[in-house]
Amino acid sequence: MKKILMLFVFLLANLFLIAQKKLEFNSVDSLFKYAENYSFKIKTGEQQVLLAKWQKISAQAGLVNFRMQTSFSLTNNVKLPITYFPSEAFGGEPGTFKEVTTGQKFKGNLNFSPQIDLINPISWSKLKSAKINSKLTDIDNLIVKKALFESISASYYNIISLKEQIEISQKNLFTADTLQAIMQNKYTEGIVRQQDLNDATINKLSLEDKLKQLEISLNQQYYSLKVLCDIPQNEELSITENANYNQSYKIGLQVNNQLKHKSSLLKADLAKEDLRANRLVQYPIVSIVAYDGWQQNSKNEFFDPNSNWVNSQYIGLKLSMPFPDINKFTLTKSAKINKTILELEAEHTKQENEIANIQLILDYEKAYSQFKTAKQIFLLKEENYQMALNQFNASILSSDKLLIAFDDMLVSRFNYSASLANLLYTKSKIEINNSIQ
Repeated sequence: MKKILMLFVFLLANLFLIAQKKLEFNSVDSLFKYAENYSFKIKTGEQQVLLAKWQKISAQAGLVNFRMQTSFSLTNNVKLPITYFPSEAFGGEPGTFKEVTTGQKFKGNLNFSPQIDLINPISWSKLKSAKINSKLTDIDNLIVKKALFESISASYYNIISLKEQIEISQKNLFTADTLQAIMQNKYTEGIVRQQDLNDATINKLSLEDKLKQLEISLNQQYYSLKVLCDIPQNEELSITENANYNQSYKIGLQVNNQLKHKSSLLKADLAKEDLRANRLVQYPIVSIVAYDGWQQNSKNEFFDPNSNWVNSQYIGLKLSMPFPDINKFTLTKSAKINKTILELEAEHTKQENEIANIQLILDYEKAYSQFKTAKQIFLLKEENYQMALNQFNASILSSDKLLIAFDDMLVSRFNYSASLANLLYTKSKIEINNSIQ
């Protein structure tokens, strides 16, 4: 009994863990929130923003470019140099030389060489470039986020449409099966031909294949959504929102997303600063330099207590003037050409961006028109099918025309569902472009 109880508890725990791994979303906005928290693309963008921030801090610190070169050395002169001095200086014969060993065997040195730039034009340009790059990173991350959300929205509404089309196929598969049974009975009674029975069987097989293809497409969309939102493959994903055909036309929709244009302008500004930096690198740099050093010399040992540390210091101004060369000249010319190209691209992107905004509104108008037309066609095709079925049952209409009416009705129903998904997607794209800018 105890073992059975433990097994029951274990099964309940497993069921709880499985339930915990299931993710359900009832709106596209809830999916956006998940992506904001877990998407690798958005997380990578956050790290790029952080990197750009530290690059700006580094550029700010580089305005003074404080450097402190520090060195410490201990030298054991194993063999000291020999210098020749005139012997007469030591009481020897004129014209001869005496060997004298010079220097100290043990030397210790501790040096500090601070330097601060007072005038460094290139560092000013680097700071401005870092500020522009920080803004550009923010804008580019928003562009990535917008594109990600648009892809998520497309998969989301495709899933809603495919789920409904699967339900439609399952319901109509029963109808197709009924039609085949009717044909079989009529064929047995000798009322219809073998060809009519074959057509009914083909119709059923086609619908079964359509159902299978829809189920595969649904799984593909779910996998696509997992990749977009970085949902682990072992987690079950479910979209619970149902298709809502009660859609009214929204008048006066406007889109004014300028992210691509802003990005192109910042890239042109960055190229402008790059050109400026290539010019400023040829300007002189004025720095304050200083030196503070201690040296100890001893014949006996390192850190000789009987030998003093001798201090030396200086402070002054340093002027660094780069020497002009052909490489700097060609880099400046290349930077100028690149600046011109990016300025032209920015002008083109402005027009392209405005057209893209207008296109979103036109896509919505087109999608709504297709949605209304698809609805009207479906209602007419459904009415045609019902009339054809009644006429067939009354032996007025042939079986092939009944099957054609059935197929037309089914295709128009699928088109109606697809047009709804397209309408919801185009409306969602407008909302995304108005919210992320």
